[in-house]
Amino acid sequence: MYESYLKLTANQLHMHLLKRKMHPAEMDKIKRDVAEMKESIRVARIARTHRKAEWAHLLKPLQYELNNAKVGRAYNGDTCPHRIEAFDAYIAVMEKLNNVLSGHKSNLEYTPIQLARKKNDSAKGSHIPNNGEHWTDWVPERIKQPIHDAFMAIPHKPKAKRKIPFLRTVTPTQHLDAKFRLYNATKKELESLERRSSIALCADEKHEAKIAQIKEALKIIEALDDNQHVPATWHTIVGNI
Repeated sequence: MYESYLKLTANQLHMHLLKRKMHPAEMDKIKRDVAEMKESIRVARIARTHRKAEWAHLLKPLQYELNNAKVGRAYNGDTCPHRIEAFDAYIAVMEKLNNVLSGHKSNLEYTPIQLARKKNDSAKGSHIPNNGEHWTDWVPERIKQPIHDAFMAIPHKPKAKRKIPFLRTVTPTQHLDAKFRLYNATKKELESLERRSSIALCADEKHEAKIAQIKEALKIIEALDDNQHVPATWHTIVGNI
């Protein structure tokens, strides 16, 4: 109804309504309605931008690994049938998953985590672990295991690095950015706890235990390998110790 007013500033809308010689109460109602419409559009745009970024974050490591697998399949023209079959199966799974997840990225109805939780709550199909944080979480173990076994069965060449499928790796840029954010956030939480501990009259065992956990988590974060998936919080790291 007020779509033509959405491009106007508040002052432009006010002047436009004055020219129409409207009743002040009606003017105020229109201005409130237009302001609410603008706010709804703004919130929806922010939500879509956030969802788009979340899907891109999930898909980039998948597409990076898919490209690496295609390069690896053609490496030195190796025609070992077991090797070709293993790579073909791995590539096929990643291509199918990439198509499925790209479809969700296009409609932007949910973030990856929201969709994973929705699927898990529905109790239909395979459970998606870790709230679908990494693309490998979206591949059921019944599919992963045969492909993993196929790669392990490939005759190993001396000095050659064995390909291991479905590793929780990310792109180099994602790794560095996520590691930097996680380390700084964890460090700030540690400093806050240590300040509280220093002014406390008596030591709290749970408080001190949490400080020890965070210190251990910081060591693990620093030691993360290049391209290794970085969890969203230090709690995941400590939970896997």
